[in-house]
Amino acid sequence: MSQNDRSQLVALPAESLASYDAVFGELPVMVALVRNGRFAYLNRAGQRGMGVTSSDQWLGLQLEQFLPADEVPLVRSRLSAVTESHTIAPLRMARMRRVDGTLFDVETMSVPILIGDVNVAQCIARDLTPSTRQHALAQADEQFATAFRASPDGIVIVRARDLTIVNANPAWCTLTGSDLATIEGRSLRELGVALKPDEQHDLLTRIERDGRVRDVALQYRKEGSTEWRWAVVSVETLIVDGERSVLAIARDVTEDRMLQARLRQSQKMDAVGQLAGGIAHDFNNLLTVIRANTELVIGDLPIAEPVQDDLHSIIQACDRAAALTRQLLAFSRTQSLDMRPVDLNDALHTAGHMMARMLGPGIAFQWRLGEVPPVLADRGQVEQILMNLLVNARDAMPEGGVIELETAVESVTHETFSEQVTGISVEPGGYVRWTVTDHGHGMSPETRARVFEPFFTTKEQGRGTGLGLATVYGIVKQSQGYIWLDSSLGVGTSVHVYLPVAPPARGTSPDQAR
Repeated sequence: MSQNDRSQLVALPAESLASYDAVFGELPVMVALVRNGRFAYLNRAGQRGMGVTSSDQWLGLQLEQFLPADEVPLVRSRLSAVTESHTIAPLRMARMRRVDGTLFDVETMSVPILIGDVNVAQCIARDLTPSTRQHALAQADEQFATAFRASPDGIVIVRARDLTIVNANPAWCTLTGSDLATIEGRSLRELGVALKPDEQHDLLTRIERDGRVRDVALQYRKEGSTEWRWAVVSVETLIVDGERSVLAIARDVTEDRMLQARLRQSQKMDAVGQLAGGIAHDFNNLLTVIRANTELVIGDLPIAEPVQDDLHSIIQACDRAAALTRQLLAFSRTQSLDMRPVDLNDALHTAGHMMARMLGPGIAFQWRLGEVPPVLADRGQVEQILMNLLVNARDAMPEGGVIELETAVESVTHETFSEQVTGISVEPGGYVRWTVTDHGHGMSPETRARVFEPFFTTKEQGRGTGLGLATVYGIVKQSQGYIWLDSSLGVGTSVHVYLPVAPPARGTSPDQAR
């Protein structure tokens, strides 16, 4: 069939076709008009894409001649729906064949259109040649690189055969204490990052066996640090530049674990407090009966009766036991407190001087009392707290020393006690902090974790009940305050007590309140 005959098969109104070409002729995407399955029009981008240089190479030719065999049935169906049912053939990926026989990928769709009074299919295609795909890949790479750098989780890619670091994001360097500028190209063995040996062996075994690991909790140590921290790690094996590599994603969960531990400790202390309170009430009732009946017996006996000494010993033992129950009730927070504004500096100074004689001649006081407002507390219980803290400070310095007492105003937020306080419910506001510091033998981390537990003591038998700091803890919590301590072996201990500032009395001006 000659070109003239082919032209007659697809002829369109010249004036309408000229108007159409004025709109679509120079578009950067391929645009074709197909009539009876043959090309009736092809814009300049289409001609370049198809590799044709003259109209005799495409005008009137069947569209199927420019398609691979596997595309033909679907294209026929789509064109039939467009021209006969006047429906739109939606966007899809397809392949086409240039006049030189090479295949190329396109993204195409077809819509029905009227040229003059002739129904034709308008086919629009976007050439997805390698350069186009490379541009799309470059965009994807840029997006991945942005996400890689901005990820809050640490990400590192390591070559499997020699553990050389291929790439790492800033979060991974922060997590491991490494330097981002010098980390690439170094081996993991060169870095000071360490895992627990048994956990490292288990991790490597699972990676080798399964090729991947999901959300494994393990301990690690930063470069140049001696502190063991916790991380959750996921690992995937992959091929990078033709080599087997490992991609690891790690998240530091040390603070989360500390928070969970503090919550468990708080719950344990509350449970023990409830138990201690119940026992103390029942035991106190028994002591009341024992003491009352002993006093009745003493009243019925002659004054000179020898057994009276034994009966008085029973009463003294009851009194000592009652003192223990009061401490248990204070710990369990079931003993009512007389809460009122207290001049903390005056209470500490007065009680401290009275207790100085009890502590012995080898103990000296160093006062640093700041200008603080009244606190809302029970003055008698404040003195009880001070006595327990001073006795502990004295016992920590058997050779004598200096005990420091300090007061200051602090504004408390939710983050103030994030790493110290046992119990995580914090009421923000104004507090007065008072601190008792000794320079004795200090405590290990294991001891610090248990100091507020009832009946826990490091003192030898007969020198302590283990209720001193437990009582202090109960009083402080019942006073809506907070307590934590800072201690190191061989350095000493500082116990910090926070009590809420008393609200100003009615009719008090802001200046007077300050």
